[in-house]
Amino acid sequence: MPQQDRFHVWEKVEITLQADKSYSNPYTEVEVWVDLRGPGFEKRVYGFWEGGNTFRVRIVPTAAGEWTWTSGSNQPDAGLNGKSGNFTAVEWSDTEKKENPCRRGFLRPNANGHALEHADGTPFFLVGDTWWSTPTFRYPWHDDDKERPPGPEMGFKDMVRFRKVQGFNSIAILAAFPHWANDGRPARISLDDADKTPLRDAWAHPATG
Repeated sequence: MPQQDRFHVWEKVEITLQADKSYSNPYTEVEVWVDLRGPGFEKRVYGFWEGGNTFRVRIVPTAAGEWTWTSGSNQPDAGLNGKSGNFTAVEWSDTEKKENPCRRGFLRPNANGHALEHADGTPFFLVGDTWWSTPTFRYPWHDDDKERPPGPEMGFKDMVRFRKVQGFNSIAILAAFPHWANDGRPARISLDDADKTPLRDAWAHPATG
């Protein structure tokens, strides 16, 4: 359950539930949820198995005001069912929204369906960078918040900070294995003609992109 009772609108709230029982395959046997209620909002939000006997549900308040939740599951488990809580959601300041536009809410199509906007109606212009190899060893995750300059030691969070300063607001990635090895074949293959027409022009090194 949340350890605080005050959050911002559009801020993630994580609820933790501990099952009283053990399951042979919690991933497939157990469905867990909370029924979430707030200003103009009432919806069932499903959670996930974290490991061991721990389950989590992540919710987001979409408006300022008082919010309540009650947990449930498809199992007769007192650790998962009937838990409840409440919290207050408050608005971000204009300065805070400027620091992080995500605080304006989820993205949605605008009225004419040809562009994107935040939940508060602020237009969103996507400026993206291609990081196909983000889930691989090329972008190591450092648990600390130390800022590393561009170079071999730069990690995922450092790259995000770097691109943010440059004005990017999104990235494109692929779901890939951490090692992301190449196929061992030549990076460049061309026809044996006058123009050397390329048939293949691939990345020479694993997880490069």
